[in-house]
Amino acid sequence: MSEHKQPSSTEFVKHTDVGVSLTVKFKRGTGTRDEDQIKAKVKAKTLEDAREDMETLRTDIHVLAENTRQIQPEEEDK
Repeated sequence: MSEHKQPSSTEFVKHTDVGVSLTVKFKRGTGTRDEDQIKAKVKAKTLEDAREDMETLRTDIHVLAENTRQIQPEEEDK
């Protein structure tokens, strides 16, 4: 038998969002099987910080996109 313990106190947490959030979405191709999508988001206290973080992230996204483009489906033997 398992015992269910009731919490001895209730804790309230107040969540506030302050700052800036930037989202960028890259899409290549138009067909269902010929399409790559990458979405990235940064959050920071100031717009300047968010822009700096986005520039860093943009470099990482570029590398990821290049690597993704190299992945091609294998052709079936006929």
